[in-house]
Amino acid sequence: MALSEVLAASAVETLRSRRLRGAQRAAGLVVVTARLIVEGLAEPDAPARTLAFRAQRTARRLLDLHGVDVRWAGPMPVAPAVLVTNHVSYLDPLVIASVAPCIAIAKQESRRWPLIGAGLRALGVVFVRRGNAHSGAVALRRAKRAVERGAMVLNFPEGTTGDGRALAPFCRGIFGLAALAGVPVVPAHLAYDDERVHWFGDQKFLPHYRTLCRTARIHARLRFGAPIAVHAGDDPREIAHRSRAVVAALDHA
Repeated sequence: MALSEVLAASAVETLRSRRLRGAQRAAGLVVVTARLIVEGLAEPDAPARTLAFRAQRTARRLLDLHGVDVRWAGPMPVAPAVLVTNHVSYLDPLVIASVAPCIAIAKQESRRWPLIGAGLRALGVVFVRRGNAHSGAVALRRAKRAVERGAMVLNFPEGTTGDGRALAPFCRGIFGLAALAGVPVVPAHLAYDDERVHWFGDQKFLPHYRTLCRTARIHARLRFGAPIAVHAGDDPREIAHRSRAVVAALDHA
């Protein structure tokens, strides 16, 4: 067999292997999410801390299923707290929750995603409609109740995903919540070894997820900073500024 034929056969086999891997992972996502929904229906009024640990178990299953390795460093966050980090992918909440049990704040659009939206609701995810003041206020009240009941709340204060190259300004809402609740803010930074993980701009979810499913291994690096003490009356803008500076510094730590 000529070398060109060997290379062509190898390429075909590699493509088949990637497609099979992608199909198996997508099927696994459906199974895990369906079980999560059933668990949520069986315990619809689960306490906030229970939801946070449910999120941790689910995150670990999904990351293992999709070949995502997580390495983390820094002081382990302690609940109750507000956890803030940069945002580059829909994998981010899974990576963070796999290490630190938490309840995430997510965009309202994800609530309507087929199957996944129901799974997010079973995790107690707090949904917010970006740019809508009323929705933001409702989301912050729900998040405040969660931290007051001993849970950790995860927020991405940039407000949307980016390409990982620059850190956008932080919205101040979540920092006002920390001041009202009297809980610390824990800054963190996330990075991946493969830029294909980044999901931003006008990229569609399904084509991006299909590509990610076929990737053999993904390595995530998560670093926590020291908690920032927050007190009643602290200026949310100042807390946001301090937190953003720490997150940016953690990128180079």
